[in-house]
Formats: sequence, C-alpha cells, structure tokens
Amino acid sequence: MASRIHQLPGSHNVRDLGGLATADGGQVRSGRIFRSDYPGFAEHEGGHLARELGLRTVVDLRRGAEAAFELVDWAALGIAHERWPIVADVESSWHARYAAYLTARPETVVGAVRRVLDPSSQPVLFHCAAGKDRTGVVAALVLGILGVADQDVVDDYVLSDASVAAILARLVEAEPYRERLLTTTWEEQRPRAAGMEQFLEVLHEQGGAQEWLLAHGMTEGELENARLALVER
Repeated sequence: MASRIHQLPGSHNVRDLGGLATADGGQVRSGRIFRSDYPGFAEHEGGHLARELGLRTVVDLRRGAEAAFELVDWAALGIAHERWPIVADVESSWHARYAAYLTARPETVVGAVRRVLDPSSQPVLFHCAAGKDRTGVVAALVLGILGVADQDVVDDYVLSDASVAAILARLVEAEPYRERLLTTTWEEQRPRAAGMEQFLEVLHEQGGAQEWLLAHGMTEGELENARLALVER
C-alpha cells in the first residue's frame, strides 16, 4: 500500500488507487486514478507535479464556499476541472456517517463517480478538503465497481489517518472550516475502519456499488467500459 502514496509538497494525502487487487484476479491499473486532499501540490513548481502525474481531469467534491476560498487554476495548466459537491448534514459529514451522502444529493455523487470512471477523463484526480470523507465515499464506489474487496477498500480508507493532523492544522485556520473544526477533535476526525465498514454495509443493503449507481442513472455500458479500461489481468 505504501508504494501508492505520493509525498508531494502542498498536499498531505495523495495516493494512486492503482495496484489494488480485484475479485477476478486482476488489479486496478496504476497511474489512472488518484485521490487527494486539497491538491496544493499543483501550485508548486509552475504545475510541474500535476503534469508529472499526467492529469487530464480533476473532480472537485467541495462546496462552492470551499472552492471560492482556494482553487487551483487548472485551466492555466491545461487540465479540465469539474466540481461535483458532495453534501450531507453537518452531523453526518463530520462524524463519519457517510450513508447520508447517498441521500442528500445523490446526483452529485453519481456525477463524480461517472467522471472518475470515464476513460476519457483519465488520468483523473478527485479530491475534497482532507481527502478522507467525501473522497473516501467516492473511492469506495469506484473501487466497488472495479471489483476490489471490501477489506481492501477499508484499508485504503484508513491510510488517510497518517495525514489527519497536518491537514487539520491547516484547515482550522481557514474560513470555510474554522467554525466547524473548533467543535470537533483530532480523534473524532480520524478515519476509523468502522466508519467505512458502516458505509459499505448500508451500500450492500442497497445491492452494492453497481446496483446503487445503476439505480441512480449510470448505465451498465459505462460501468463495463470502466472495468475494461481500469482493470488489468
């Protein structure tokens, strides 16, 4: 798992979803899908680090107020940027009851997953502010479609734990997050396995990632094209 982590200045939680095993004996292709906290690394060295990853598309899961506070000039780097804000009520959002993301605005969850899985978007990076909650939910859906086992999805999720202290130290000083973060603790913000396990349990009650996405507008053709493009055997 550690080899998938990218240590990049300006960000604390960047990693490649490639290399994870799939149920049919394959693995997710490397260098195609990246997840991160706020991708400040793209503002370093004139965008060299973003180009080094080969990024074609960035999918931003943040709300409008967050994007207004800070946003990489992706157009200047020749990289497409789409914002699909994933929301839940405050209590659910900050205390890992991630199933609320599936009901508050499911169309934005589907829009984000669709863009991430679209081969024409790749290499693609998706992110929120910390790269663990909203990003973790999209990662779980993407990996579920590609056939990655639940335990590996959970293990990928908890990799964000190492970055939480540094990310919160930055965000607690930022206007869009200050008030909310002052009412929570570092311990509460840690990505614990139980939070993702709970989300996956709810997802499986609805038929799993594929059935949920099909029920909310994606097509079998889109999902099959994603697997063909992203799983190597």
